[in-house]
Amino acid sequence: MIDALEAREREAIRHDLESPDEEVRRLAVERLGTLPGAEALPRLVEGLGDEAWRVRKAVVERLAGAPGAWDVPAALTEALADGDNPGRRNAAVEALIRCGRNAVPALLEASRRSDADVRKLVVDALAGIGDPRATQRLLELLDDADPNVRAAAADALGAVGDLGASEALLRVAVHEQDDTLVRLAALWALARLDTPVTAAQLGGALDEGLLRPAAFAVLGRVDDGDAEGHLLKGLQSGSRATREAAMEALLRLMARDDAGLAEQRAARIRAAVAAAPEALRDASERVIDADLGTRLVLAQFLGLVGGDVTLPLLRSARDEAITEVAFGALVELGERAEQAIATVWERLDPELRRLACQLLGRTAGQAGRTCLLRALDDADGELRAIAAQAVGRRQEVTAVRSLLRRLERAARHEGLDGEEEREALVQALVAIAQAPGATGAEATRETVAYLGPRLQEADEAVRHALARVLAAVSGPDHLPIVGALLRDPSPAVRRAGVQALGRLGEVAREPLRLALADESPGVRVAAAAALGAGDPSALDDLERLLEDEAVRVRAAAVRAIGEVLRRSRPARGQTPATAATARAVALLERSLQEAGPVALTALEGLQASAAPEAARAVRALLSHPDAELLQAAVRCLGCLDDAAQVEELIPLVGHDQWAVRAEALQVLGERRVVRAVPAILRRLEIEQDDFVREIILRALARLDA
Repeated sequence: MIDALEAREREAIRHDLESPDEEVRRLAVERLGTLPGAEALPRLVEGLGDEAWRVRKAVVERLAGAPGAWDVPAALTEALADGDNPGRRNAAVEALIRCGRNAVPALLEASRRSDADVRKLVVDALAGIGDPRATQRLLELLDDADPNVRAAAADALGAVGDLGASEALLRVAVHEQDDTLVRLAALWALARLDTPVTAAQLGGALDEGLLRPAAFAVLGRVDDGDAEGHLLKGLQSGSRATREAAMEALLRLMARDDAGLAEQRAARIRAAVAAAPEALRDASERVIDADLGTRLVLAQFLGLVGGDVTLPLLRSARDEAITEVAFGALVELGERAEQAIATVWERLDPELRRLACQLLGRTAGQAGRTCLLRALDDADGELRAIAAQAVGRRQEVTAVRSLLRRLERAARHEGLDGEEEREALVQALVAIAQAPGATGAEATRETVAYLGPRLQEADEAVRHALARVLAAVSGPDHLPIVGALLRDPSPAVRRAGVQALGRLGEVAREPLRLALADESPGVRVAAAAALGAGDPSALDDLERLLEDEAVRVRAAAVRAIGEVLRRSRPARGQTPATAATARAVALLERSLQEAGPVALTALEGLQASAAPEAARAVRALLSHPDAELLQAAVRCLGCLDDAAQVEELIPLVGHDQWAVRAEALQVLGERRVVRAVPAILRRLEIEQDDFVREIILRALARLDA
C-alpha cells in the first residue's frame, strides 16, 4: 500500500512538472525534496531551464538547500554546457553561487573544460562566491585563449579581493596587444582592490579613450606627482565618463593632502574647470539625476570648485541619500551659497525652501539670516517650523523678537501643525538663550523684556506658550516676573511658572511651598517635582503632600522623596547615612502601604536609591497579595546591596503567578544565589509555562557558571 502511494506521488510530481500552469510547476518543484536525490536532482537541474522565472527561482532555492550527499555542484557544472538555453545556464550560475564554498572544488575542475563559454560561466560563479581558494586558478585564466574568459578572470580577481593578484592584473592592464575588454576588466579590478598604482606604471592606458575612465579610477591611492596632471587634463575631456572618473580621483588625492596642500590643489582644479565650462554645466545637471554613486562624487566636486552650483546642489539634496553630502558642499561655499539662495528665494518651490532653511541653519551669514527671518512669516507652517529650528541652531539673538511674535500667533492655532510649530519656536528661543557668554545673556534679556507686559494681556494659549519660554530661560534675577505666573487664572500657566521656579534654586523655595496648596493637581504635581530636585529640607513639605486627595499628586510626592533620597545618600564607603536618608526611607516605606501607583512609585524610589535601609521596607512586601506590586518588590530587592536579603526570594520560585516566579528566578540567577538551586530544580520538574522554563534554564546556567 505504501509503495503504491509513493508511486502515485512520483507520477503526480512528474505530471505537474509538465503542467502548462507555472504555479503548478512551482509547487511540484517544492515537492521534489520528498524524493531521493537520485530522482530529484536530475529533475531540478532540468527545471533550471523553465520558462517561468518563479519556477527557476524555486529550483535555485531547492538546490541551494539540498543535502550534501546530492552532490549538487557537480550536476550544476554540467548544466553550464547547455548552449541552447541561456536561461538555464544563468540559473545554474546563480545556484552555484548560492551553494557557496561547497561549490568551489567542482568549479575549479570545470574551469579546465574545453568549452570557453563554460569556463567563462565558471569564472562568473567563482567571482560571485569570492573564495580565496580560486585565486591561483583565476591567475592562470588571465592567460586563457579566449578574451571573454580572460576578462571574466580579471573581474573575478577583483571580486575575490586578493591583493596578491595586483601585479598580474597590472601586467594585463598595460599589455597593449591584449584585447581592450580584458585590459578594461583588469583596470577595474585594480581599482576595486584599492591597489596603489602610479601614472608611470599605467603608461599608455592613461591615453587610450576607452581605458581612461578605468585608469583614472586606479589613480589617487599613492603620492604621485604625475597623476594630477593627467587628471586635470581629464577634466577637459569630451568624454563624460572620463571627466567624472577624473573628478573622483582628484577628490581621492585631496583626501590625502594636509590643509595647505589641499587648498593649492583645489586652486589648480578650479582653474582647470574654468577652462572647461561645459564640464561644470554637465556636472550640475548630473548631480540631480545620475546614479547615486556618481551624484555623491559630483556633489563633493561641485562644492570644491564653486561657481553657479548652489541650486543644483540644493535640488540634489531632495534625495535623502545625498542630502548630507550636498549640504556639506554647500556649507563649504558659505556666503556664496547664502547669496545664491537669497537671490532666488521667491522662485523656490516649497520643498526647496524647506531644504534651504535646513541648510541655512548650518551657515552663519547675513543673507541666510535674512532668508530665515522671512521664512518665519511664510504661509507654509512646516516651513516656519523648520526656519525656527534653523534660527535656534544658529543662535541668532537678533531673531528673538521675531520668534516671540511668531509664537504668539502660533499659540492661537490648534492642531498638530500648530503644536509642532510652537514646539520648534520654544526650542529655538531656548537654544538662543543657552548660547555661551554675552549672546545668551542678551537673548535672555530680550526675551524677558518682551514677555513682561504680555504675560497679563494675552489670552490663555499665548500666556501658556510664553510662560513655557520663560520657564526655560529665566534665572534668579527674574523671580518677580516668574512668581507672577503663579497668580495666573490658567492652571497650565501656573504649572509653567512652577517649572520656572524649579530653575531658580533656593530663592524660589517659598513660592514653591505656596504652590503646594494650589487648587490644580497639575500645579501641585509640578511643585512636588521641583522641590524634589532640591535639598532635603523639602521633606517636610513633601510629607504633607502624602495626604493629598489626588492619587497622582501623592505619587508625585513619593517620586520627589525618592529623588531627595538619591541625592542625599552618601557614596558607598564614605560617611554613614544621614538623618535625611533615614527619613526619606521611612516616608517611602509608609507609602508602600498604599495601593497602585503610589506604592509602585515608592518601590522605584527605593530601588533607584540603592540604600541599604531600603531592604527592610521591601522585604515586608514579599507576602503582598498584589502580584504587580510583589513583582516590583522582587525586582527592587534584586538591585539592593544586601545579598542575604535576596535569599528570601527563594520561596517565590513556587508562587502561583508566573510573572512573580519569573522575576524571582531571574534575580536569583543574576545574583548567583547558589542556595536557590534545589528549589529551582524542583520547580523545573513541574513548571508548565514555557517562558518560565526558559528563565529557569538560564538561571541554572548562571548558577552553574
